[in-house]
Amino acid sequence: MSFTDLFIGILFLFLILVAALMLMNEEAIQREKVETQVMSEQIRRLQAKLDAAPKPVPDLPAFRLGIVFNIYQRPAVFDGQGWTYSRTVRVFRAPTGDCINTVWLRSNLSTAWMPPLEAEKIPTPEQHDALQKFQPCGISASGDHWDTTTETGNLKRINPDLYSGTVTLHEKEGDVKLEIQYRILGVYDDYFR
Repeated sequence: MSFTDLFIGILFLFLILVAALMLMNEEAIQREKVETQVMSEQIRRLQAKLDAAPKPVPDLPAFRLGIVFNIYQRPAVFDGQGWTYSRTVRVFRAPTGDCINTVWLRSNLSTAWMPPLEAEKIPTPEQHDALQKFQPCGISASGDHWDTTTETGNLKRINPDLYSGTVTLHEKEGDVKLEIQYRILGVYDDYFR
């Protein structure tokens, strides 16, 4: 047997091996395509079941932005000073009538008059349930009112863009009265129109 015959035999075996590997690879690709189609069909059926299943009602109400306003204040006894910007507030309202007020921007007005927080007002792990409760809206389309340990306020809606009234700050030296205005930036809930 010559070296050339041996080389041609090895070359022939190599070509048969390459052809076999190509056929096996083609078969694996076809099998993978079929498995992918089966899996995508199963996913589509499961998604259809999920879409058809009733959605659970959330434990907490859905809050939506209701009204945004700037708060301005000045001393109740007018001393020639103009209105001073205090803060920008966003009020989020739930269909249940509960509200969450968030201060968006705040001026550098002093809050030194505020008394220290009492221990029961600082959230602890035991007060977790209390944090999930919401207060009914004090603000409405006609006015706003509140009564806390730090201040008491009462405002009336003067026109579609303005609430006006007074607030009493409960300072340790005594009560201080201020005039206060809510200058409305936007109303997003018919409850506040």
